[in-house]
Amino acid sequence: MKLGIKKLHENEWQLHIDSAFVHLDRYSLELLYSNLEHLQSMKQGQEGSVLCGLLKLTEKFLELSDAHMQLFLREIENQDLLNLVLVLTHDDVKNKVLKNVGSIMSKQLQSDMEQTEKPQDNEAVEAIKHVVERVFELEAVGKVEFVSSEQRFI
Repeated sequence: MKLGIKKLHENEWQLHIDSAFVHLDRYSLELLYSNLEHLQSMKQGQEGSVLCGLLKLTEKFLELSDAHMQLFLREIENQDLLNLVLVLTHDDVKNKVLKNVGSIMSKQLQSDMEQTEKPQDNEAVEAIKHVVERVFELEAVGKVEFVSSEQRFI
């Protein structure tokens, strides 16, 4: 069986599985990568969930500049943002969100976090999906850009 991924354009990849070809955008590719990691860890006997896979994708927020993070956060529904910060397990991601959401909203979120219970898994999954899909949509149209520490320009 042949298996491969080929970059076609800035936001388009081609997944080649045996004799089938599938075109993917960056969000779909990242989601595929996260799911493959999840399956690999389950194969090795570790527990995992859809929520864990989506939370792993939120670590991409660390690759956004503060300006891009602020632009992105203005596009998110307040309830989705609250559910996101309630379930975030990576402190650096949570701190980046709270730092860039604005001082008034940050205080409101921190107050809500103290008074609100964590959402059910299915509610959290939906909220994170909305948030992560939106950041990749913005990246696809060039409004925000992920910059990895491994990225080099000449």
